[in-house]
Amino acid sequence: MAHVRGCIALAAVLAGATAFAAETPTGAAAPAPPPVSVETTLATERDNVPQCAYDGKADTCFLSARPPKAGDTFTMVFAEPARISRARVATGTTDGKNLLERGVLETSADGKEFRQVAAFASGAARADLGGKETRALRIRATADGAAPVAIHEITLDATPPIPVFKYPLLVRLDYSEVPEMKDWCERAAHLVEQWYPKIADTLASDGYSPPRRMNLTFKKGDKGIAGTSGSNIVAYDGWFKAHPADVGAIIHEAIHVVQSYRSRTNPGWLVEGIADYVRFWIFEPKPPNRRLDPDRIKYTDSYQTTAAFLAWAVQKRDKDLISKLNAACRKGLYKPELWKEYTGKDLDALWEEFRQSLPKK
Repeated sequence: MAHVRGCIALAAVLAGATAFAAETPTGAAAPAPPPVSVETTLATERDNVPQCAYDGKADTCFLSARPPKAGDTFTMVFAEPARISRARVATGTTDGKNLLERGVLETSADGKEFRQVAAFASGAARADLGGKETRALRIRATADGAAPVAIHEITLDATPPIPVFKYPLLVRLDYSEVPEMKDWCERAAHLVEQWYPKIADTLASDGYSPPRRMNLTFKKGDKGIAGTSGSNIVAYDGWFKAHPADVGAIIHEAIHVVQSYRSRTNPGWLVEGIADYVRFWIFEPKPPNRRLDPDRIKYTDSYQTTAAFLAWAVQKRDKDLISKLNAACRKGLYKPELWKEYTGKDLDALWEEFRQSLPKK
């Protein structure tokens, strides 16, 4: 079982919260659901996840963990019928290996019945589809392969254009201990996939790409809510059965995956504060209706208290504060002096200004 860190304390924060009344920005609009999903019968080799086959990048690909067998498939399913005029598929790695030698390209108008539109030759296939409505596009191996296959890039000419995956992600969902929660767990995983690009954009920094794999495991127990180690999230059914609306707790953990802080010098209150800022000021439809007692709070209280402070500082001092602090934490370069550099005031003075802005109880 993955080591569970830090976030279990969130239960106490949420259970005892009384919201804050500081002036804050409203939550961002929800991103649209992904216009396309990818399904495959082939296991994935490391970080070469299926979505890499449709990310518009020349240096990435989907790579299978084993050679394909006759009948193995790689399928793109469109949320709405897509009018595709032309489809092109290139397989193989940059050194010319891992080609799909024998296979066909197929389309479906209903996602169930498929027809062949092209055969692979020299590892590539292309088809003119005439702009007909297409619900699914499938690559199917017609013979056993000798080596794992790489799907280098799928290119679609469609009206309207079908966005590529900016941040490819494969969520491995395991609810085997709590099969009765299947529907809830699948909806939570879907929301993670939907929000992952928005979270990654919010916490973007130069030269960084977020993890492409995430393990989301639900276990029996009431020892806490959830926790994250690396790209592994473990959540406990006791909390979510009692609080089925709290999918935001899973989003909080997904934010930790995107944060990917490696330095142990980052203060925990800031790590959790940034995660709750993204949760409550980006993911949630509106910030938490929480009144903070200015005589009792500290910026080191973490979670929603720190998130409220960050939201206020973003609005009053520096709209890019979160991305700057996040970049510093990610590089292991965080230091208290950065607050004055970014906002013009040191941390204690800035906190005091925020505290004074809150109504007295």
